[in-house]
Amino acid sequence: MRTGSPDLDDVEELIAADVDGLLPAVALAGAQVRSVGEAQREGVLEPLGHLRPRSVVIVCGAAGAASPAAQLVIAVISTRIDVPIVYAPALPGWIGPLDVVVLAGDDAGDMVLADAAARAVRRRAEVVVAAPIEGPLRDALAGNGMDLSPRVPVDPRFRFVGFVAALLAVFTSLAAVRFTGQVPDMAELADALDEEAAANRPAGESFHNRAKLLAARLDGLQLVWVGDTAGTSVVAGQAAHTLVALAGVISAVAEIGDVVRMVRDWSERTGSTPTDSIFYDPQIDGPAPAGPPRVVVATTAGREWYVRRRLEGIGDLDVLTGDGDATGSDAAGSGPSVTPAREDLGGDSPGDLTRLLQLLLRIEMAAVYLRLIGTRA
Repeated sequence: MRTGSPDLDDVEELIAADVDGLLPAVALAGAQVRSVGEAQREGVLEPLGHLRPRSVVIVCGAAGAASPAAQLVIAVISTRIDVPIVYAPALPGWIGPLDVVVLAGDDAGDMVLADAAARAVRRRAEVVVAAPIEGPLRDALAGNGMDLSPRVPVDPRFRFVGFVAALLAVFTSLAAVRFTGQVPDMAELADALDEEAAANRPAGESFHNRAKLLAARLDGLQLVWVGDTAGTSVVAGQAAHTLVALAGVISAVAEIGDVVRMVRDWSERTGSTPTDSIFYDPQIDGPAPAGPPRVVVATTAGREWYVRRRLEGIGDLDVLTGDGDATGSDAAGSGPSVTPAREDLGGDSPGDLTRLLQLLLRIEMAAVYLRLIGTRA
């Protein structure tokens, strides 16, 4: 009989603790992307090829990963494509035959999606469905719409990447619309995600396993997640959501300015700074004040150096990119892993997507490991 919780390098115990099958489920990110690519090759989105739509309207379900996935895609491509993109909680009243409507969600019984489908079909808009086509949604479509429904059964908590892939497929299929920037190829993106999942497999030792390293760094701490752009802020928010959904770890999401003020207020209240802790002696200084939460920043390798300069001096800091190992405050003094170019600092770009999705997969796998070693959820 197993007693206690497994450690991160006890492979047999980790697998025994995974009674819900989360480890194989989280590794299906690449398979989800590959299934969307296969749908493209089959010609599911071929009707979009000749269109120059007035707008692309994304309607998402009330819950689940579709909404943040849409926000990430909009952040990285909206300035690169010559068509207005509208994200809406319900179908706008002005929809007509010149528009493309994308319905994304996990729940075919969501009446917002069903209503949007019925009205979009009635108004002869082009409809793409990235949701299960069954129940009320199937009835509302009445045989219409392009079917990008999920082909890979997966836990809804891991559907974020699948929605991103489906939305990317829609925009890249608009061949008559000018698109600048290099969007990752579906096969290449799937391969990159498979490589990330393989690198973080349970059999990998913590010393080389980035997801296990991240889980060990986050375990038992108060956390604040931060992004430095619109896209990385979505990743930060999804990271906080993933931790509570999978591991029961409650963390906050904030902006960089809020984090700087938080640490400043803590220093003024306690009369110390986060960097004072290395000189602390409990026999001389008395009980130590509770430190501020650990700040975890989601960014890209090209902006890492700039982010570290902005947050210099706040103490307990992790800067996460999709490249290399998770880096902590002990690396803050090192030189930039990638020299930042001016365009890298201006915001999100389609080229960031692969690394951001790899980072999110790493966080999801870290959350699964935290669940298995702590049985928090």
